[in-house]
Amino acid sequence: MTLPAFLRLGLACAGLAFACAAPAQVPTGKGPLRLVVGYPAGGSADVQARTLADKLAADLGVTVVVENRTGAGGQIAADYVRGTAPDGLTVLLANMHMMVMLPLTSRSVRYDPVKDFAAVGRIATFYEGLAVPAALPAKDVREWLALARTDASRGSYGVPAPGSVSQFIGFRLGSEAGVKLTAVPYRGAAPLVQDLLGNQVAAGITPIADLVQYQQAGKIRILAVNGAQRAAQLPDVPTLKELGQPHFDNLEWTGLFVPAATPAATVAQLHAALGKALAQPDVKERLAKLSSDANPSTPEALTRLIAEDLQRWGPVIKASGFSTE
Repeated sequence: MTLPAFLRLGLACAGLAFACAAPAQVPTGKGPLRLVVGYPAGGSADVQARTLADKLAADLGVTVVVENRTGAGGQIAADYVRGTAPDGLTVLLANMHMMVMLPLTSRSVRYDPVKDFAAVGRIATFYEGLAVPAALPAKDVREWLALARTDASRGSYGVPAPGSVSQFIGFRLGSEAGVKLTAVPYRGAAPLVQDLLGNQVAAGITPIADLVQYQQAGKIRILAVNGAQRAAQLPDVPTLKELGQPHFDNLEWTGLFVPAATPAATVAQLHAALGKALAQPDVKERLAKLSSDANPSTPEALTRLIAEDLQRWGPVIKASGFSTE
């Protein structure tokens, strides 16, 4: 996908500033580095942050504390970090929902994911799975869509939150197949999975971390995942691309961000520390237990990915007519 000229220019200028910046370091002796998470303790984002905290601390020579600022799907945390001092001591752990889906779906979002933040680097990527109850008479995506075409009640699919990427994967899948599919938003993945187990909803689309154990136990059936290749945790489950759906290659992701005015050399120092942490086997193992894959990137690549995701999902969301207001 061709990027707009202003974005290409912005990336080029960012790279030049990155190369020419005067030396700057994350300051020591000014208090801890706060790793801000927009979700509650115990969730996958929080576990990622706590997995990285000690590794970053050892490399940077500062204490790293995880700070949970929850609410509004991550908006509160992002809005807070963008207004903090750009000294490298306040770092946001954000996901695709915070940096792509919320700005596209909510008029209450006050931050610009490209202009207000400097990307440090991607942490991990993870898959979404399309699952149905074991009792549903559909062995693959084609059969589920055929059921939905003849019986609208079979076309309902649960998603873990309104406006989530799960919702728009379902919308796009139905639109391209010419089948009306209806999203049923839940308050988190846990109640969605319980309704799948109880045959209370025809299907569900949610990150595979919530589904793998039940697939292995034969209690649900995962029909497909997104991504360009199969998930390591689900080697027998095809991708939507394999099934003839070409627009679902891209995975969800998490990454680290700092306020936009943070010196480029400080960003480089944080990026290097993140890369070292993600290369360690125990970190990779911990991420794998979350059904995520360590997948580091350069700051520039993550910035470009956000811009591409905004372009990719913007028209889909507009066509769906969805808005949180």
